[in-house]
Amino acid sequence: MADPHWIGVGRIRGSHGVQGALKIEPYAAASESVLRHARRWRLVEAVEPSPDGPPAGQVPAPRRAARPLALPQVVRRSRCRVQGDALVAELVLLDGQPPLTREQALALKGVEIQVDRADFPPTQDDEFYHADLIGCEVIGQQGARLGTVVAVDDHGAQQVLRLDDGMLIPFVEAIVQSVDIAARRIQADWAADWR
Repeated sequence: MADPHWIGVGRIRGSHGVQGALKIEPYAAASESVLRHARRWRLVEAVEPSPDGPPAGQVPAPRRAARPLALPQVVRRSRCRVQGDALVAELVLLDGQPPLTREQALALKGVEIQVDRADFPPTQDDEFYHADLIGCEVIGQQGARLGTVVAVDDHGAQQVLRLDDGMLIPFVEAIVQSVDIAARRIQADWAADWR
């Protein structure tokens, strides 16, 4: 098996019930979250972007309590269900430790959950995961190199590619002409001086 490419897909928001289940805020809609299907999760200390904006750096998120597990830690998902806009899940620790208590689950609040990219469901020909677009080079009109995708922002009506120099490009069919994930290249009908 190839080395996992871990991608953040949600955060622990606290405990659920009295038995140590976790309440999770997925980054995608709860009913469509890859967390519902992936059996292995990686728990990591969450990081927040610097207020100066990408790619200026990152700082650890503030901790609320001592963590009951050494992070990062790979765990196995036992049960997972949708509850409103969140997920409720039970974990099995891989080193033979007993299940989490309610207090331990509470102490994991704010921890990010990552999933191996290989565990994501396949996409249709015209669908792309944000994680696959990040790092792609964007080529504009007359073959001008516009930059590299550092984030994909969702602004409700449309998604926007944010490039390393701060340029924003709407990720819509009228502008994005082709996406070649294998070549890490996006062709766009966009000029370098359109900001």
